[in-house]
Amino acid sequence: MKKDSYIFACLIIMSGLICAVHAQNKNLPPPNKNIPYDKEPAVVTRVNPVYPESMLSGGWEATVYMKAFIDTDGTVKDARSEKIQIIATANAEKTDESAERTMEGKAFEEASYAAVMQWKFSPAQMQGKPVAVWVTIPFRFKLSTKEIKPEEEANRTETEKGIESIKTVIENILKGTELEKAKKYIGKAALLIYNAKTVNLYSVLNGEHKDVHLTEGKETQCVNFNVNITDGGNSAFIVWTSELPKGKNKRIHSILLSKGKADEWKIIHWHVSF
Repeated sequence: MKKDSYIFACLIIMSGLICAVHAQNKNLPPPNKNIPYDKEPAVVTRVNPVYPESMLSGGWEATVYMKAFIDTDGTVKDARSEKIQIIATANAEKTDESAERTMEGKAFEEASYAAVMQWKFSPAQMQGKPVAVWVTIPFRFKLSTKEIKPEEEANRTETEKGIESIKTVIENILKGTELEKAKKYIGKAALLIYNAKTVNLYSVLNGEHKDVHLTEGKETQCVNFNVNITDGGNSAFIVWTSELPKGKNKRIHSILLSKGKADEWKIIHWHVSF
């Protein structure tokens, strides 16, 4: 099979591009460093990238995942391409030159970098104080609309509302309040791992396991909250650190969520670490 035919036949080409698009700031923490925060950064100013002319005329689409470092003042200090997904449309050029451009994807990366470096945010916070964090922003280049915008933007508001609801549910469960309302957010087959014991989470809320004390009391408070949305917005992983006043009874709750057919978030797994 000829090289150009092979490229045309492969509609999706994945490349894990960990390197930066431009020179990286060595003074910044590494992108994989876990920086705790309890309030996510929010976009204040958004700039869409310009569709590269060579890719536009060549019939190529792409999704570029940019890793951006947001400083405590809300500015983007650095950005790098974390991954790029390139898609060949029916009108894509079938030349070796086009194939080489596709494999590299530099035009899409450059456009995404130039745009995201102009973004402004209200910074992430931890206990009311701004913190600098890395975030991943996917940009979708689509020929049908010739519009480029962050892939998550359309569902951002609904996702945020759903996560906020789940945060309230978790807080109520730990405080032991409104447990009946909380049950509708628990999958019937959801499991709870508590002190090396695995039980059904729904049955715990029904009071069927007297030796499992998931409820911590009304004075419990969240001292750290992190959420990671995955699977195209259909799954989420929450890490919730709780403690009683004066740092007593500190626990880490690892909670897995799944979005059902009615777009309602459900807790499907809960692991408590002491």
